[in-house]
Amino acid sequence: MSLTLATAITEIRSNLNEATAVFWSDAEITVWIQEGTTLFSSKTLMVEDTQDITLVASQLIYDSSDETWIGNLIEPYAAIYRNATAGTTYKGLIKIHPRQIGNVALDTAGPPKYYTMHDRKIYIFPMTTATLVSAGATVSVLHAKLTNDITALTDEYQHLPVLYATAKAKQKDQKYGEAGVLLSQFFQEIAFERDDKHSREVDSLDMFKIPMTGGSKE
Repeated sequence: MSLTLATAITEIRSNLNEATAVFWSDAEITVWIQEGTTLFSSKTLMVEDTQDITLVASQLIYDSSDETWIGNLIEPYAAIYRNATAGTTYKGLIKIHPRQIGNVALDTAGPPKYYTMHDRKIYIFPMTTATLVSAGATVSVLHAKLTNDITALTDEYQHLPVLYATAKAKQKDQKYGEAGVLLSQFFQEIAFERDDKHSREVDSLDMFKIPMTGGSKE
């Protein structure tokens, strides 16, 4: 069952055997839930989202002043260009290193082909023309985001901020042994989820290759 912030607080209070605030306030439990959610989203990259960038003519760099969600962007997985000039078409952009800008395509404005990210800014290249912009050209970015909102986590991960907040509450009660066990479990689980969900992705041509078996290659 999905947790709201209120029901997460109730669950933590149940773990602490304190139904109403006496030793632990709702405000500090809320902060701990937010800390745990922030840690989970930043370490696992498992809070995923899709948002659009409305392209601007002759603009290379897009940041939170263009689209507020870019300020919480951690890792882009893909970017899909939407061209509406002559019937809507879609094309995936190629992710490159920032040093490749200007070296992988002609430096002529037109439909974008590449994208990259640095310092919570997205670079889209080549830069877009006014004609494409007036037709409603956009780039949809599939990405992992930073959040402190427990409701942004899918159900199977919501127990982890609860675990973290319970550990922090135990620390306040000077039950450091119990807190340490809970924190260890929390960090082990997020490490597992990161490795389990992200170590298998294909991200380069080399990763498409099937290793040789049954002897060495001449």
